[in-house]
Amino acid sequence: MEPREFFIEDRLERYRLKAFCNLGESGLSHFTMEEMLSMAGLTWKDLSQIPMYDAPNQGSLALRSTIADLYPGVSPDEVLVTTGTGEALYIAFQLLVRPQTKLALIWPAFQALYEIPKMLGAEIIPVAAESAFHASVWKRIDADLYVINHPHNPTGSTFSQLEWDALLQEFQSQKKTVLFDEHYRFLPKGGGMGKTGVHPKHRFYGTGSFTKCFGVTGLRVGWLIADAEFIKRARSFKDYLTHTVNPIAERIALGLLKEKDSFLPVIQRRVQNNIDQFSLVWKDLPKTELFTSPEGGLVGWLQIQKGISSEEYADKLFERTGVFVLPGSNFEMEGYLRIGFGAKEDVFLEGIQRWKECRDLI
Repeated sequence: MEPREFFIEDRLERYRLKAFCNLGESGLSHFTMEEMLSMAGLTWKDLSQIPMYDAPNQGSLALRSTIADLYPGVSPDEVLVTTGTGEALYIAFQLLVRPQTKLALIWPAFQALYEIPKMLGAEIIPVAAESAFHASVWKRIDADLYVINHPHNPTGSTFSQLEWDALLQEFQSQKKTVLFDEHYRFLPKGGGMGKTGVHPKHRFYGTGSFTKCFGVTGLRVGWLIADAEFIKRARSFKDYLTHTVNPIAERIALGLLKEKDSFLPVIQRRVQNNIDQFSLVWKDLPKTELFTSPEGGLVGWLQIQKGISSEEYADKLFERTGVFVLPGSNFEMEGYLRIGFGAKEDVFLEGIQRWKECRDLI
């Protein structure tokens, strides 16, 4: 069995490099190599001294230690460095999912979170975002594996602290296995670091990365957090995939994580400024119905009027304005557009102005 087409990737490949204003991406607009090295406190000379052998299969101790420091009580032995979160998720599901495994997750979702489990024979239990951020809802769901894609989901919705604490307490008391997809943890509303549910001793596993949040998706570095025995199995599985992350990417990743406090607040303000501007004008955009400002991450969910094809809307918007958004149909939910807020502020403002003025769009 093989997974279906990855719906968003085909559209991203067609439009992201051609768009004047790219609101289809789920990451910050990309920095150059020179800018990235400056953010990481590195120079070209620093990179020239790196020996080009395979990095350790689990990831360098220095990088794993720095990643572990992002999670209370996690040790470097409980970290596996991977080629992006895609590899981390693929490995985790290979080890956690069997035919007829019941997997519950917040819906809509990043396709890899349910497509790979479906390929492995899992039964998917979608929990609609309208109710998913209440702990009581999860008490009524009987599953073998719970995926909490928070805040990494298209809606930008999050749990309140009260609901979050209740959710973790419920999962812990029932001894549930949980996988937390926390890729946007670096971009909570209000700054700082977002909350984490990861706790390997309770079988609360997690995947994460900084690449979307820092504007360096091309670096392709992510991680899996789990107990040491699970990580040992995951590392062995990784030997059949990418085997290692290249040492240059590892060194830059280490620098970025160590220096994040020097540049992350600027990124957070930029994303929030874009969200605030969009919140002011979305009602003036053609054929729109509802938008709720994201509480985490850098994407949001814009509802359009009933009866309008989200794909047709997105296609015409690109053709007439150069503004690129993703249709809800790419997330198997018609009637919505996913909006990314990672563009540079001047481009973002020009893009939504063009969108606003396109009165004959559809």
